[in-house]
Amino acid sequence: MWRIVHLTSWLFCLSILGAQENESPEALLDALLPNARKIEEFDRLVDDLGADGFKVREEAMDRLLEAPLIPDRVLQRGLKSEEPEIRARVREVIKQGGIARSEAVFRRALELLAAGEEKGLLNKVAAVLEGGLTVNGALAARVGSKISLPEDAELLGRLAGAGSTSARRMAAAGAEAIEEAGMGILRDLLEDTEESVRMQAAVGLANLGQIAGARGLAEFLDSESTVARIRAWEGLQALTGRNFGYSPIDRPDIRKAARQKWEEFLKGEFVLKGRVGESRAIALFNGRNLAGWTHYRRGNEVAPNEGTWKVEDGVLRCPGEGPGDLRTNAEFEDYVLVVSYRASQPVADGGIGVMMTPREGQPAVGFRRDGGDYLEVQLLPGRSGDLYKIGGFQAKVEGKELGFAQRRMREVKEPLNEWHEMRLEVRDGLVRVYLNGLLVNEAVGHEKPGRILLREERSKLEFRQVTLLPVGG
Repeated sequence: MWRIVHLTSWLFCLSILGAQENESPEALLDALLPNARKIEEFDRLVDDLGADGFKVREEAMDRLLEAPLIPDRVLQRGLKSEEPEIRARVREVIKQGGIARSEAVFRRALELLAAGEEKGLLNKVAAVLEGGLTVNGALAARVGSKISLPEDAELLGRLAGAGSTSARRMAAAGAEAIEEAGMGILRDLLEDTEESVRMQAAVGLANLGQIAGARGLAEFLDSESTVARIRAWEGLQALTGRNFGYSPIDRPDIRKAARQKWEEFLKGEFVLKGRVGESRAIALFNGRNLAGWTHYRRGNEVAPNEGTWKVEDGVLRCPGEGPGDLRTNAEFEDYVLVVSYRASQPVADGGIGVMMTPREGQPAVGFRRDGGDYLEVQLLPGRSGDLYKIGGFQAKVEGKELGFAQRRMREVKEPLNEWHEMRLEVRDGLVRVYLNGLLVNEAVGHEKPGRILLREERSKLEFRQVTLLPVGG
């Protein structure tokens, strides 16, 4: 039996590879859609996980681990098996299986759909989503907006009730695209449990001329998410031409008065004058994985089998096995960086690095152990906001060369197990450091672009926002 299984799994893998070479979004989607034969094969393999023969069990496990996509209902059946060994092995398949390869293919198909003019494939996209694959919510929304047709209204309604946040965002964006036919979907999603879905629905309704959409956006002026506050602020300004002195990066107590003015205005009669466009805010941490980042220790890239940073329940967790850093793959110049972080121990040590220039080929020893030069903003309860020069980075504080460290200029309460916000304003080499909205330090460095990093010491820290705004935002 196992030779037949090996052959069919191999053919399945070949279908994925062929679809990738084809680069047709429809071919990619078709390769991901399991037909009845594939489902029957997967069911048999799951049953073989509990077979009496060791070789049969191991071969079934190998094939399942290699499979690019296993339908969610097959996995759920295995998880509910009465045999403990089947349940345990299915959990291992979910943890280590080929879903990452499938998601890469799915993401490529969606990128092609978002960039092209092809329509009429929403049914296949929905089938893949319902099969258990996930995708970035922003990409899902772009695809929903691009490929949805009025005749997809029923399908969009089904996606609006899906368990996947990405599917519901796709439904909201698609509902906006089909205009009048999608109004009911948008009104329903305005009450969704997920903030990102409610935001998509509010934007859609507002862009279709509905006052309820603008009022829905006002909810996010007090969001814990900097990205959501910026999106709401930009949207409301575009829709009404008003501002009321609100700034999404001010402290909550300062934002409150302006937010109340917005709420009072939106209760009255007004006319929508514009549309909500694309936000200028960039979420460097997407809440799902380490896309856009690379983990280094002592200047060397961390191997996949080493302990690395993890994302759990939307929170980025530092393993505390440094020294090292999580580094952006891209370089940035002139921006506002907002980082939300939390420590559970008084000695939890870490940092944020800006204007980082890697030192290719240089020995990673002493204070140059990170393999790069940058300015570090300390994250340590009681000392968060202190500045350190790492490697050969050159900076000045109050006109004098920064020797190694510069303590923060004021004390700020930093209770453990609470989220705190570090805001760094970087412009023309000048770095201003704000902790929970209060200016605590500043220095002047070079004006060249550089990477952003989260420094890893031997302490565990958590992050839930790493947001980049252009200067002036």
